[in-house]
Amino acid sequence: MASKREMSGTWMPATVPQSSSVIAILLVLCSVITSTTFGYDGSMVNGLNILPSYLDYFDLNTATIGLQTSSVFIGGCLAGISWGKVTDALGRRPALFWAALITIVAVILQTAAQDIAMFVIARILIGFGTGASGLTGPAYLAETLPLHWRGWGLGIFNDCYYIGGLIAAGVTYGTFSMSSTWSWRIPSAVQGATSILCIVILPFIPESPRWLVYQGRSEAALKVVAQTYANGDATNPIVLAAFKEIVDTINYEKNVGETLSITQVFKTPVARKRILLACSAAVFSTIAGNVIAS
Repeated sequence: MASKREMSGTWMPATVPQSSSVIAILLVLCSVITSTTFGYDGSMVNGLNILPSYLDYFDLNTATIGLQTSSVFIGGCLAGISWGKVTDALGRRPALFWAALITIVAVILQTAAQDIAMFVIARILIGFGTGASGLTGPAYLAETLPLHWRGWGLGIFNDCYYIGGLIAAGVTYGTFSMSSTWSWRIPSAVQGATSILCIVILPFIPESPRWLVYQGRSEAALKVVAQTYANGDATNPIVLAAFKEIVDTINYEKNVGETLSITQVFKTPVARKRILLACSAAVFSTIAGNVIAS
């Protein structure tokens, strides 16, 4: 009988609950934590910028405030360029694990920051960690959630960004009256809680069946589909149909489908339009003034 590690397809063993509903809830919870963390970060930094102890400790001016606030996007850009390959190579669960771990390390550095340089480095690492988890989370949900949960799960993914923002606003408001450096260190430390929760949940959710099929682990993939659709019943007709669809799609992509290189993406008019359309959503969501207002 295959071990839990072998059935997970990665170095991370999986002890998955029997109930498909519980699995779906854990999948959504683990993934939306990533958007909650990002939302917390954005609101927290805006809150810190009005804390006297924060401004005085680092002796900030307009330029350094802008640097400490925007440096998170440097890490986010680096993650966007590189983490897709990591996710495909390691698997969705390990990619989420390492992204959460990077975020936790960065949060520790940020909380313990002694000068501007240390704080900025921590901010870059936080941007990388949250960007990496934000890249992996939606793909993991889309590939692993059963069809009847998928729309709801993906729909609330970005909604949790605002939940994170509300939590950060409450925490920074609560520490505003503190005169010591803990007025900004406490909000920084709390940011790591969601990443810790993500790591705690990961051993109890399965790997993406689509990734498993792509790696040639069909037996493990069928088991995951059965766990997410039918409480582990691999003979269920819906399970078999969903599994066949995944296998057929992967075989098509490997044997018939064409993939575009980065160069071809920008040289091909249709692909270029799709990229611009996708990027426009991110651009317009931030230039509307909501970032300034927050």
